[in-house]
Amino acid sequence: MITYVRPTYSDLKVRIAADLAAVPLALRDPLSVMWARACNGQYGFLEWIWRQCSPLTCDLERLYDWAALYGVERLAATAAVGNVLATGTVGTQILKDTLLRGTNGLDYIVLIAVTLTGSDTPVPVRCTTAGSAGNLLPGQTLTLIDPIPGCANTLTVDFNGLTGGAEEENLEDWRTRVVDEWRAITTFGARGGRDDDYRFWARAAHPSVTGALVQRHVLGIGTVLVRPICNGLPDRLPTQGVLDAVAAYFMNIAPATADWRVAAPIPLLVGVSIHLFPQFDTQINRDTIDAAVQAVFMAESTETSVLAVAEIDAAIATVTTQYDLLEPTANTAVSAGEVLVKLPTVWV
Repeated sequence: MITYVRPTYSDLKVRIAADLAAVPLALRDPLSVMWARACNGQYGFLEWIWRQCSPLTCDLERLYDWAALYGVERLAATAAVGNVLATGTVGTQILKDTLLRGTNGLDYIVLIAVTLTGSDTPVPVRCTTAGSAGNLLPGQTLTLIDPIPGCANTLTVDFNGLTGGAEEENLEDWRTRVVDEWRAITTFGARGGRDDDYRFWARAAHPSVTGALVQRHVLGIGTVLVRPICNGLPDRLPTQGVLDAVAAYFMNIAPATADWRVAAPIPLLVGVSIHLFPQFDTQINRDTIDAAVQAVFMAESTETSVLAVAEIDAAIATVTTQYDLLEPTANTAVSAGEVLVKLPTVWV
């Protein structure tokens, strides 16, 4: 296989100077410089054109063009949504568009008017700022910006939390989806409900989704159960906001006759225990090893995933070979619907 190597500016200058050997020295050098610069620019433009011929290598501006051709828009940042619990006098109203402020400094807007029924009345809210910073855990509080007579100023996030907030889709993740759609259309002509189609649609539904497990016939003949995987979220599990987004997307794009369901994967917890030899037991080594082992877990996102002890050993060995891997001692295979989740590393 012949690989083309673009000549450098220096290579072009030397080559042109050799071609001008018969020209007087006083003219040879300036002419070589001038022509080398011109030719170098032409080579650079041709190289740029070559990169734009594929979504795999094109620049961001051209990627928008490729994405428009195949209908794969970049996923915008999403805002956290959920319910908070209000307490106050029965009959007190919290009107739509009422603003609350979280302990994170972000504002939240009430989505529909609610009449209090006493304590713990659910009030649907959405963060006014898109992004993961708007997600709140159950039990965290919001405060009314403008107090409402008859309603306690502090509202508590319910047991589901405020979820679904995510950043704008990562550029390379978007590029991967564009390439996946390009490959599917050129290979199959269209998406019609194959397992890979459901995985693609799940990733297109919400920027937190990095993959999905697809199970057929587990809820009856002809059914499809899709379990989104979110590598950036705790335990790799989708929040309710993510599940709702995936289900809403499927409603518009899945085949009309398909009998599909959306649910969270089942976490398969795996413990990792490592003994670093004393002279190599530093915090930097621990952090680097932990990240390397976590990457091994993240790479396992299929229905037939097997976490091999050798993979963990290989990841640790990229940092140091001075260690003993105490756990796990055997390969770990997922069962139907399970996703591998790493427990905090135990250092012995």
